[in-house]
This record gives sequence, C-alpha cells and structure tokens, in this order.
Amino acid sequence: MTATPDDATPRPLRRIWLVANHASGSTSAEEVEALVERLEGSDVTIVERTLFPDNPLPTRDRLRAADADTLMIIGGDGTINAATDAAADWDGQCLVIPGGTMNLLPKALHGLNGREHIVAAAPQGRLVRLPLAEVDTPEGPRRALCGIILGPAASWVHAREGLRQGRFWRALRAARTAWARTFGGGVRVIGKPGRHRAVLVTPDADGLDVAMVDARGLTDALTLGWHWLTGDWRAAQTVHEARGLDVDLAGRRRVRALFDGEPAMLPSPVKVRHGWTRLRFIATRDVALEAAT
Repeated sequence: MTATPDDATPRPLRRIWLVANHASGSTSAEEVEALVERLEGSDVTIVERTLFPDNPLPTRDRLRAADADTLMIIGGDGTINAATDAAADWDGQCLVIPGGTMNLLPKALHGLNGREHIVAAAPQGRLVRLPLAEVDTPEGPRRALCGIILGPAASWVHAREGLRQGRFWRALRAARTAWARTFGGGVRVIGKPGRHRAVLVTPDADGLDVAMVDARGLTDALTLGWHWLTGDWRAAQTVHEARGLDVDLAGRRRVRALFDGEPAMLPSPVKVRHGWTRLRFIATRDVALEAAT
C-alpha cells in the first residue's frame, strides 16, 4: 500500500475522538482502557468515545464540532472501514490501531509494531493518503482500503464469524450454506472468459489488482473454504490476475461482496473504481524508537 506524494508531518495528538470495537478479534475493554489511561497521562484529551457498533460513528461535522485533531480507531479492518467511511470528507488525521484478526490496514501503515509503539511513534510518522476501491450503490458509495471480495465465496465470512465468536454450530451451518453457494453460481469479469467463485479487487498506488479465483473441484473448494475460515482469504490459489483503473463485474441479479471483510449485496452489474482517500492517515512503520514498549 503506497502513499501519495503529498506526505506530510502529523499534527501532535492533542484532541482525540476514539472509536473502539471491543468485539474485534484482538481488542478487549481492558486493553482499550489501558491505552486511554496512557494517552490521558500525556497531555491528550479524549474529546469523545464511540463504542462500535453500538453507537453512531463520528461524521465530518461532529468531528469538527468537537474540535478533534485525530480520529483514533481501535478494531479490525471492518471497523476501520466503517469509521473512515463515515469521516471520509473530514480534513483531520486518522490513527488506526490494530485490534482485529487480520489487521491488514494497520500492518500496511505500521508494520508489525504494537499499540504502544504506534502511539509513541505517531509524532515522528508520516501523514499519507491511501488508495481505495470504490463502488456506487443505491445507498451511496462503498469503499474498501484493503480490498473487495465479490462472488458466492464471500458467504464464507458468516462461517468465519461463527468460529471467531465460539458459536461452532452456527459456523457449521454457515459453512454448509457457503459450500452450496460456492458451487451454485459465479461472478463474471466483463471482458474476461468464465465465471469465478470469487474476484478479489485490491487497490494500490497504480490501480486495481484483480484476482479471479476458481474452485473447480473438491480440493479447490476445501482449500478456498479453509482460507476463509482461518482468515487468510488472500492465500487462495487457482488465481488468474488482471490490472486496471476500474473493473466491471456481473452476476445473475445481485453480487455478494465483502468490503474490507464487511458483507454487502450489490445490484448487478458492478463497477469498481480506483481512487484515493481524502482522509489522511498516520503511518509509523519506518519509525524506530530507542525504547518501544
């Protein structure tokens, strides 16, 4: 994930609006409170706290009214997607803290550094805009910073959520449904031959990477399903790739999709476009601290 050329220096963390999801893969209420205590002990004010998904996410106008300088998000990629989408037109800065299962966006911005290191390194980081993939829907634009998965294999997400919540019978039922859907149809990339069980669209600085995933037999289907359940959906093999600034897809009537892991149903056909965020993010992956905790 590459930043735009207008990299800048972050503003000091002074007035933070905190969004946290305690149900994310690696976030607990106790860990959030420990981080808040550290922040408030270093001349930082938490102007508002939003517990997602129970509370409405802050919009540009609410962030401005609170005189916030930083939107801090602790959660998984889906939580980050929702919060940054709500604040998409805000002219402040965003600091994402890993708190989910895969943490693709935090890893892109911060490497494998932990929460304490990220917060301490933020003043020495870079302020960057990020590439995104965008789809117009009847409800408005939907955006993904990590990627969009389209096609019947997207239904495996419900089985994965059941496993993550420890609801194994629910996960089993969802897996059976996902199995049937994986072989029950497909999605086409217009201009390319064949139907695909999943199409993975990933934004980078130069455009969209389009990976068309097939599951032609039992082994491929088991492999695809396993990668979904274990969270590593990018590891699926049997992939054909293409690139472009946009891509058009079609299903029978509607297309299942996941935007950074969050499910959606899209009317067919679907156009995915490349773009850039207006919101700027603090990146710390190249910052080395003398003593990181």
